[in-house]
Amino acid sequence: MAFVALFFRRGLSVVAFAIIGSARCLGAADHDTAFWKSIADNKFAVPSGQLAGALALEVADLASSSDATVRDAYGYEILAAWIYRDHRLAPNELEALHKKLLPGMLFHIGESDTDTIFRRSFSALYMSLLAAEDLTKPFLPQAGFDETLATALRCYANEKDLRGYVPGKGWAHATAHVADLIKFLARNDKLSPDLQKRIVAGVAQRSRTAGQVFVWGEDARMAAALLSLTNRKDFDPVGFGDWFKTLIPENKELWTSPTIVPAAYASVRVQGNVLAHLAAKIASQKENQSPADFRASLNATLLEVD
Repeated sequence: MAFVALFFRRGLSVVAFAIIGSARCLGAADHDTAFWKSIADNKFAVPSGQLAGALALEVADLASSSDATVRDAYGYEILAAWIYRDHRLAPNELEALHKKLLPGMLFHIGESDTDTIFRRSFSALYMSLLAAEDLTKPFLPQAGFDETLATALRCYANEKDLRGYVPGKGWAHATAHVADLIKFLARNDKLSPDLQKRIVAGVAQRSRTAGQVFVWGEDARMAAALLSLTNRKDFDPVGFGDWFKTLIPENKELWTSPTIVPAAYASVRVQGNVLAHLAAKIASQKENQSPADFRASLNATLLEVD
């Protein structure tokens, strides 16, 4: 993912259908893998006679592929180039793509160990590009922003398939990809203090209910999303305070019995790992933008949990 380091109605339906219709007129619908490969091989230039906005809607469908190259090297990289690098998509085209990706994030949610995970996870990753673009070239109305964040938090609340890397099929990584989306949403001026608390609660709940200790870097990606909150000028630490007050007794309860309950251990461990990554990320910044009292509270919590 070459571009990861550089960084988610009726009227929209009409726009989407108009774009799709023009794509069909140009013969852009249902392109095969060779077509997308040719774009990647040509440094992501838009093919002659094609429209980037129309093709982007088709690229969104690549999220469903069980072929890692199609999803990632073609799907993600093409959208990263056209949306984030080159800013090729007009606001109405970005809105149409946003409308298409939203239901993909919830496609067959609740299933586990099936290929539907790829559409959910990569729809969230593709959406992160839109969220990044909205920071510099705003196109999302407040309602669209709120719906995107609510959908991301629904993913965290309801996703059962927490696989990281799937042999033969590549990354599933839903937890990490949703975190990538939240990371950009958390930097947006549209985010209110109340929504800050909802993000913290959503990350805390995902950590608490994972049922396993993450080994594919998901905890670091969630910490990066939280870092976006702590770096805000209007950062509200109340949500973190609520989390710390819950985590400390959960940790104490874990050690009251001579027998460890694996699920309880995983719950506490994941939460601690996310917060430890957050503390490290804050400490590594040249300037500590988060309040000193918050950093002290975070470090005190980690001493209790470690």
